[in-house]
Amino acid sequence: MSWGPKGKNGGHLSPLVPVVVALAICGALFAFVVTSGDHDGSGTAPASTESTTASSATTTPPPPPDLPPEPVPAATIAVEPLSENPPRSYRITYAVVENGLPRTETLTVARPFESLVLSTRNDDLVSGTATSRDRLWTYLDDRDGWLVIQPELHRAAFDLRPLAAMAMMMALGLAEEREPSSVLDRPCRVFLTGQPLSDPGATPRSEGQTTEACIDANGLVLHERWEIGGELVSERTAIAIGLDVDVAPESFDPTPVVDDAPEFEALLSTIAVPADEETLARLQTDITPPDGFALEGTVLRAGSPDRAGSEAAEIVRFYSDGVDLIEVAEVVAQGGADLGGGGAVPVEIDGPETWFVPDFRASAVRTRLSETTFVEIRGTNPAQLIGLLDTLVSR
Repeated sequence: MSWGPKGKNGGHLSPLVPVVVALAICGALFAFVVTSGDHDGSGTAPASTESTTASSATTTPPPPPDLPPEPVPAATIAVEPLSENPPRSYRITYAVVENGLPRTETLTVARPFESLVLSTRNDDLVSGTATSRDRLWTYLDDRDGWLVIQPELHRAAFDLRPLAAMAMMMALGLAEEREPSSVLDRPCRVFLTGQPLSDPGATPRSEGQTTEACIDANGLVLHERWEIGGELVSERTAIAIGLDVDVAPESFDPTPVVDDAPEFEALLSTIAVPADEETLARLQTDITPPDGFALEGTVLRAGSPDRAGSEAAEIVRFYSDGVDLIEVAEVVAQGGADLGGGGAVPVEIDGPETWFVPDFRASAVRTRLSETTFVEIRGTNPAQLIGLLDTLVSR
């Protein structure tokens, strides 16, 4: 990894966060960025991918049991991924039983940015999440409508790519393969891991928790059974599947829209705006994306203090190639950046402090720039992420 000097990515804001306020907050945070702990003494730069990333990285909960206590070699993470034939779009419907209550969940995805998750019980919509090209939505059942909770680009919510990460999970001892099975007459490979793959906050290994997942050759989870202490918590089984489905883009901007929800103002304090030229000039690193990947956009995100009382902000660059998406973020955490949060594993590597975050949606590599700043690279192929570190250079 080279760290020597080197010569020389617009949507609508939520009605809860006026543009003028968003820009004021972002400007204040990044004024801090250029005056805080710098890795070379000249002014710093940051890094991470989603609005929740900086928070998870700067507060360190106890690590899940059985994660490697010592750094793991980069080669353990950079293993050849399992074979996968991921569709550009799909729709899958599950019969779900959760804590004894049945419901139906339908997930529609147009990779890499758009998704719509609808959960119904007795034909009534009880919950929903949507990501369009420029908005992240949630369904408010008490208002019978959809609220924008953050603008700008996001990776498609709840879109799993488990086969892309499974070989690495097994190499780390976080998963194991069982006898194959089938669902809907579709053959699938069966794996055992920790918390459920469908939970975006899950860790691959948790004491007393096991998840058995059956994954087909397209990388779709056809069956998932989650137990804690041997007791069933939830089970989901695919009952209908469509591949390469035609989905109108407007489907991912659902209606009716809730224009005003003041009770959520305190919760939705993270803002996002397109990165302007001044913001882009603050970037402290460059990266060479893999062949075929093109820059889709760059977003500035900033949030209110996290649980540790530390303000965090990030500049996120999005690179896409068909179904694949790589996010490169520079993050600044005013209270100091502890990279070991969120189930991260330390990586033995020739270069700055580096941590790896295993995930079945998009794993991440975090590399320190300074006491308060780091770069986070997120994507579905862990081996690719490790390889990208070699292209990361400081400006």
